[in-house]
Amino acid sequence: MLNILIPVDGSRTALRAVEYVIQYRALHDEVINVNLTNIQPRMSRYLTRFVPSGNVRMFQQERAEKAVEAAVDLLSRAGVEHSVHMDKGDAAEAIVACAEKTKSQKIVIGTTRKNALARFFQGSVVNKVMALTDLPVEVVAKENATRLERFGIPIGVGLTFLWLAVE
Repeated sequence: MLNILIPVDGSRTALRAVEYVIQYRALHDEVINVNLTNIQPRMSRYLTRFVPSGNVRMFQQERAEKAVEAAVDLLSRAGVEHSVHMDKGDAAEAIVACAEKTKSQKIVIGTTRKNALARFFQGSVVNKVMALTDLPVEVVAKENATRLERFGIPIGVGLTFLWLAVE
């Protein structure tokens, strides 16, 4: 049995990774177990000191359940055995920890197509996961980045350097 971890955040790119694994199963006729994981960011201390901790946990739980809902539905309809894991913290570190905890044999992660400059300035969870784990990481990239993601970052960087040069 192949044990696969798929990080899911509710986005279309994450669902593409789930669809990819479903297609993989259909083509290879191999028994697989899918572990879906959703990582919620930690809330700022400044925010959490005004909100009861129970409310914060409930809010994060609701967001996590909503994020994995479509992926669970896809896997259930396809008849793929799966389980859901929810955690909080740094996304890349939590993904790698979940892969170790579930004894996953590979990680399949969805992403948008971005240029190197955008990935450099925005940071990339995919790059961090690959740096932190020895497991194979399959990246499913089928959609292009939005116009803002493609042009907004380089323009913002250029304007920042222009502003610094004028000062």
